[in-house]
Amino acid sequence: MQSNLLMMKNKSILFVEDDIIVRTHIASTLQMLFCNVYCAQNGEEGFNMYEDSRPDIVLTDIQMPKQDGMKLIAQIRRIDYATPIVILTGYDDKHLILKAVNLAVDGYLIKPIEFSSLVKTLSQAIKRMHNTPNLITLNEHLFFNRDTKEFYYNNAIYRLSTKELELVELLIDNHHRILSKQTIELSLWNRDIPCESAVKNLVLRIRKKLGDTLIFSQRGLGYRININDARYFGDMG
Repeated sequence: MQSNLLMMKNKSILFVEDDIIVRTHIASTLQMLFCNVYCAQNGEEGFNMYEDSRPDIVLTDIQMPKQDGMKLIAQIRRIDYATPIVILTGYDDKHLILKAVNLAVDGYLIKPIEFSSLVKTLSQAIKRMHNTPNLITLNEHLFFNRDTKEFYYNNAIYRLSTKELELVELLIDNHHRILSKQTIELSLWNRDIPCESAVKNLVLRIRKKLGDTLIFSQRGLGYRININDARYFGDMG
């Protein structure tokens, strides 16, 4: 759940729903999940907003006046096969889900919607279309978004200083080996000469913010990051 929430934080969504009560309620939830939420009350208005905003994902009701969700999806798919589309439907509209499959939808939600189902369905749709999201699982409580440079730790967002961030990314890029103090100094300060305890102090500050187990230190050798993301295990010997 935590990684899904962080992944959506820098995305935008177009939400199309004709029922003003449902639209207002769901939109308020989406605004907590996405950086930008565009709302429309029918398919015609929805397509105009799609063209103007080019959202990262579309969530649309099926049965709407002026232009229904099926026509909206078909209109988008004629020019865009990549953007994930999730449909929103009532229990009586299940037969329409089968029709929507032929329009390459990426998921569906049945009203009334539970928060966990909303997050799961939208995040899975985004993951399928963006095959390798730039989100790194450092451990079960800590995630790092390389796009936004944010850390999600124990249900809170953390941002590091420039040097702290540079050190974490350096260790992630070299996760398969221990980096010496001298290597870190050269990478972070180039020709400038930092004080003797500069690297140690950086590590201490990072541990204080993101947990004591993130960076492992080997006396006399250097530092290594503890990373649980399966995508990083393939090249470890």
